[in-house]
Amino acid sequence: TPRIMERFTSSVNLRFIDVSFSYNTVSENIVSSLCVHFAPGWTGIAGPNGSGKTTIAKLATGLLLPSKGSISGLSREISTIYCLQETEFPPDHSGEFLFSSSNRAGELRSLLGINRDWPDRWETLSHGERKRFQTGVSLWLEPEILALDEPTNHLDSSARKLIQSALKTYNGTGLIISHDRELLDTLCTSVLFVRPGNAVLRPGGITAGLEQERIEEAGREREYDLAKEEL
Repeated sequence: TPRIMERFTSSVNLRFIDVSFSYNTVSENIVSSLCVHFAPGWTGIAGPNGSGKTTIAKLATGLLLPSKGSISGLSREISTIYCLQETEFPPDHSGEFLFSSSNRAGELRSLLGINRDWPDRWETLSHGERKRFQTGVSLWLEPEILALDEPTNHLDSSARKLIQSALKTYNGTGLIISHDRELLDTLCTSVLFVRPGNAVLRPGGITAGLEQERIEEAGREREYDLAKEEL
C-alpha cells in the first residue's frame, strides 16, 4: 500500500548475522555464513554471475528466508521492494502512481520523463522506458528497504542518467546489484564484493573498493613470497 506521507527518512539498519542459504535443488550453499551490515543509503552488490548477488537481495527484502542465521531489521512493519531486472509486465500500483496528485509522484514523473499512457501501450515501450517507469513506481512507494537488480543494464546514457538522478532522491536503505561503475561510484557509500564462498563489504564506490581489493591481494602475495623465502 502506498505511504500517505510525502517523504520519509529510514532508520533501518539491516544486519545479516551468520546467514547461509541454499535452494532445495542445490546441495551447496549459495550464501555461506554471511555477516554484513547494510546501513541507510545505497550499498552496491558486485560480483560474477552465479556468486549469490540476487539471493542476497532477495534475503534482504524478505523474499527468501535464511537456511541458517538471522537477519535483523526485517519485520512485518518494515516495507520492502525487490525490483526485478526484467520488465515484461507493468509494476503493481502503476495507475495510482500515474494519477497521484502528490508532490512526490509529480517529482518522479518529471525526473524520469514518464507519460501517463505508458501502461496502456506497454508492449510498444522500449526497455529503457519500462525501466524508468518501474523505477518511478518503486521510489514512489517509499519502501524502507529497496533492492534493485541491474537497474541500468542495456540502457542508453540518457536513460541511465535519468534513473541515476531519481535514485539520488531515495532516503531509505537501498541495495543495487549492478555492473555499472558510474552508477555505483555516484550513489554508493559502500560496496559488497561477492565471490563464490566469500563476501567483503568495502567503503566507497566500486572504484575505491576495487583498488582496496588490489592492495589486499598484493599484500597477500607479498606475505606468500616472504613465507616461501623463509621456508
